Amino acid sequence: MRPLHEQLAGRLLHKLADRLQAHPLWFVFPQLLLLVICVAYTATHLRFSTNRSDLVSAKEKYQKTHLALQREFKFQDNLVAIVESEDQDKNRHFVERLAHRLRSEPELFQDVYYKGDLKMMGPKALLFLPEETLDDLRGTLNEDAAIIQTFSQVNSLNSLFELVSRQLREAGAMTSTQRLALSGTLPVLRRIVEESSRSESGTGAAPAPGVTEFFGGRRNLYLTFASNQIYAVLANAASEAVEQQAVQRLRELVRETQSDVPGVNAGITGEPVLNYDETRQAEQDVNRAALLALVLVATIFVCGYHEIRRPIMATVCLLTGIAYTLGFATLTVGHLNILSITLVPILIGLAIDFGVHLISRYEEELRGGKNQSVAIRRALVFAGTGIFTSGFTTAGAFLAMLFTDFRGVREMGLISGIGLMVCIIPMMTLLPLMLARGGKKLPDESARRRYSRRAEIEQVWLRRPKLVILCGTVLTLLAAAQIPRVKFDYNLLNLQTEGLQAVNLGEKLMHSGSQSLLSAVVIADSLPQATELEKNIKRLPSVASVSSMVKFLTEDQTRKLATLQEIKMRIGGIRIPPADTNSVDTAQLDRSLTSLRLVLGFAVGKINSERGPEELVTELSGLRDAIEHLRRLIEESPAHAATSLTAWQRGLLGDLQETLTLIRDQDAGAPLTLEDVPMFLRERFISRSGKFLLQVYPRGDVWQRPVQKQFVEELRTVAPGVTGSPVQIYEYTSMVKESFQKAGTYAAAVIAIMVLLHFRRLGSVLLAFVPVVLGFVWMLGLMTVLHISFNPVNIMSLTLVIGIGVTNGIHILNRFAEHPHPSIMATSTGKAVLVSALNTIAGFGSLLVAKHQGISSLGAVMAIGTGTCMLASLTVLPAILHFLNQFGWSMTRKENAVPL
Repeated sequence: MRPLHEQLAGRLLHKLADRLQAHPLWFVFPQLLLLVICVAYTATHLRFSTNRSDLVSAKEKYQKTHLALQREFKFQDNLVAIVESEDQDKNRHFVERLAHRLRSEPELFQDVYYKGDLKMMGPKALLFLPEETLDDLRGTLNEDAAIIQTFSQVNSLNSLFELVSRQLREAGAMTSTQRLALSGTLPVLRRIVEESSRSESGTGAAPAPGVTEFFGGRRNLYLTFASNQIYAVLANAASEAVEQQAVQRLRELVRETQSDVPGVNAGITGEPVLNYDETRQAEQDVNRAALLALVLVATIFVCGYHEIRRPIMATVCLLTGIAYTLGFATLTVGHLNILSITLVPILIGLAIDFGVHLISRYEEELRGGKNQSVAIRRALVFAGTGIFTSGFTTAGAFLAMLFTDFRGVREMGLISGIGLMVCIIPMMTLLPLMLARGGKKLPDESARRRYSRRAEIEQVWLRRPKLVILCGTVLTLLAAAQIPRVKFDYNLLNLQTEGLQAVNLGEKLMHSGSQSLLSAVVIADSLPQATELEKNIKRLPSVASVSSMVKFLTEDQTRKLATLQEIKMRIGGIRIPPADTNSVDTAQLDRSLTSLRLVLGFAVGKINSERGPEELVTELSGLRDAIEHLRRLIEESPAHAATSLTAWQRGLLGDLQETLTLIRDQDAGAPLTLEDVPMFLRERFISRSGKFLLQVYPRGDVWQRPVQKQFVEELRTVAPGVTGSPVQIYEYTSMVKESFQKAGTYAAAVIAIMVLLHFRRLGSVLLAFVPVVLGFVWMLGLMTVLHISFNPVNIMSLTLVIGIGVTNGIHILNRFAEHPHPSIMATSTGKAVLVSALNTIAGFGSLLVAKHQGISSLGAVMAIGTGTCMLASLTVLPAILHFLNQFGWSMTRKENAVPL
């Protein structure tokens, strides 16, 4: 190897020093202008991508299938609002109110679903119900015939309560059958009174029970989980462009609804929510980590050099380089993803090393008696050669990611690799100019004593190179034995913030035995093909259920049609009058309620005296108590009661009128056909080109890799083109792992070539990789001890550790090239390697404060890897070099460098 100043890089740096000295403004004003442009452009154009599809190339086979799905069908992942309590009426009240709010904001939300709403289903709505539900409806209409007839005679709450009061007073003259029918109306009346009270006490629009009251109070039409203790509302964002805004607004609406319906636990989940929360938390974590990293790096720099001016100069140049990098990222990629979002802390930890090595060499030359101009020149040439080589090798490690198939990894490699090289520019131009104007004052002489102490400590292992090499080998073998225990965690939920509500709610639904929120999608070209596919898919052990239009379009509906005819006949003559449009007269309503309460009290006393059925007494007493509660609410605020009860009255009677009209107008003449499918279902399940969508739900927790793998692989045996979230996640995590494994291999090859070009000796390449190999193996061993697994975020450390470890080796080998027998710790190189490593540890270690577990784990792995590489480079590598020197081995063909 030729002396550093005789190499091409050394000669170019020599010329750079001349230009800096002769024309400093050439390097200052253009960079100031570029800095302003980059900051302004980044602030106005850089965005954060929450969509994992943006990480994958559209050329990937499974991504093509997913994009084809989006073109053919109106298919989106749902936003899910969950409410939980032991009071089913509160749950129902909550979802009714929330759904009303969501539907009032169509610019953000569409396809709101929380119950089987017959009004949305068209003239053949009831044919979409199972036969058992139709039978239940027929029976309920028989049981509640009396209350339906009662409603046909009233047009307001007041007239309803007056009529019931009159019927109760006349009960003595009724037949036993009529009295039985009247008693059957009591539970429905009680629920109506209770709902009236809730509407009066709430602050928002109150939901009217409508048809649900004619199902005996059963909630089987609602979307429920966990034995009806959990109710859900599903919705889609109006478009991908407003998805983030929709998530934010949904949270606000849930909080507003909770204030209307206290005593329930509510929150939101769904894949769009998880993606939004992940990116938002990652953004907050990285911003906090970047600030912490900057403070830590500056502190380490100041403490290591016992001064403030020069570390501040290097920090200013570092921030300038980061601004250039963000401008480049904005211009070329336009966004940061969940991988590249860690860019700034990474650059802080890595790029500050350039300034550390330059300042270290500059101060060493000043202590050696050189004047300021010569000291800067020698620092640029000797430290600069190492800076360029190490910077380009680390950048090469990042740029090796461009050879992978994963778009997100390629973006990370491009931005970080170019960014690292860009950061060299201000460090090698602005920093020397700042040093030249900053004077040549050095810290006090205690620095020399510290160098001496470090050298003495270093001699402990340099005098015993064989022992150090042996200990390093043993430690490496022990760590290597633990490598098979290192795991890769594919579960993306484990990357999220611990205790995140969206994750907890999703897991709660899963553990309740409910249907998964994630589903796969299979597309069939025709109805016969869809029928065959659905039959085969349902046989798969990993499949829990399939949703599609196949059953409705192919089943024998003869019995359903007959039942529907009976239902239509039972309500054919019933007409509900239009609701009273006038405001509720609370005084008159209070009198009606008081009268009804007295009648109920008399009835309770009479039944008790006759020792009548206790069940009837309970119903009468419950209705009386509900009436008294409503009366008190009216007395407390008559004006508010009038407003809320008027809206409630119109909603109740209007909904009932619409529901009975819908049932009466149902078409029972022929089975369902393709044209009978409502538009919102057609858009989701039947494309314009006539293709059919099958939504396939997994059995078990599909976030878990074994379940996920079985589900996807089994589906592919039946439908090779299956897509959907489970497939996307399965392929995404697999590709991330494989891409970074490939990137690590490519990085090692690229770096080896670059190191070979620099040193021109194969032996030097092997020596430069010593810290990498040892540090990497030691890192894996420590990961098993600390129970840290690789995951789709921290797997990038495979590439980063290679670049960082080689950098340390290059600087040390460069020093040995200058002086065959140096004490590394007694030189600026050893100090720079130590401070650089501590800065890198601080940069990555700052990520440990992240709440996002993936980013936090990246900080942990990289801090460990940087530390182990530093330890290997400052102990084992110098020991090997001293051991080789004992046999006459030298880094250069010339023993000494010629002074500049």
